[in-house]
Amino acid sequence: MLYKLKKLIYFNPYDFCGNHKYLKKKHINKLRKLIKIEDKELVKIYEKKFSKLIGKGEAVTYASGRMGLFEILNYLNISKNDEVIVNAGTCSVVINAILKVGGKPVFSDVDIKTYGSSAKSISQKININTKLIIAQHSFGIPCEIQKIKKISNQKKIFLLEDCALSLGSKVNKKILGNFGEAALFSTDHTKPINTFSGGIIYSNNKKLIKHLQKQKEEIKNFS
Repeated sequence: MLYKLKKLIYFNPYDFCGNHKYLKKKHINKLRKLIKIEDKELVKIYEKKFSKLIGKGEAVTYASGRMGLFEILNYLNISKNDEVIVNAGTCSVVINAILKVGGKPVFSDVDIKTYGSSAKSISQKININTKLIIAQHSFGIPCEIQKIKKISNQKKIFLLEDCALSLGSKVNKKILGNFGEAALFSTDHTKPINTFSGGIIYSNNKKLIKHLQKQKEEIKNFS
């Protein structure tokens, strides 16, 4: 009876410490302490370990995936009249980040075979205002990333892979996240790696990584 009563008055069902019954009390207490502090050295270790899962590049972590995308958009100086090609089945936070910097989201069709970005549709949406292509891999299924990469190279347009739902997936033994200039990963409570809320930008571009690391030190909170 007491257990049922507790369930009725428990107002935080997303408490990932409280709901993991397999964790011992000492583990829960340790997690609670970690949540309350910002250990920069621990974050660096986490970033290095994550980047090794993907390839030889480096990773920069954020409080959410949308914040990482926001920083990429700023890096590319995307503003009014600049277009970003996104998958029509993308998450609303992707669109919100683009609108936040003043850019214009342009929707490409969902590929009927992969449920991700369609290379043919992307090629049809490109014009002189296109500054970024976001190639989305949906539900662990790689999109037509090799075709999309070829298009982005020919048009000299920055290619960002959206790997939020496709951690560890491969194309010809090459892990997703290594095809574009950068890749976006999510680690919120619905993703394979769960930090409750979080996002990661991964890239082999050292100039980009250094820029993101510097900006992260100065980053401000936004709605």
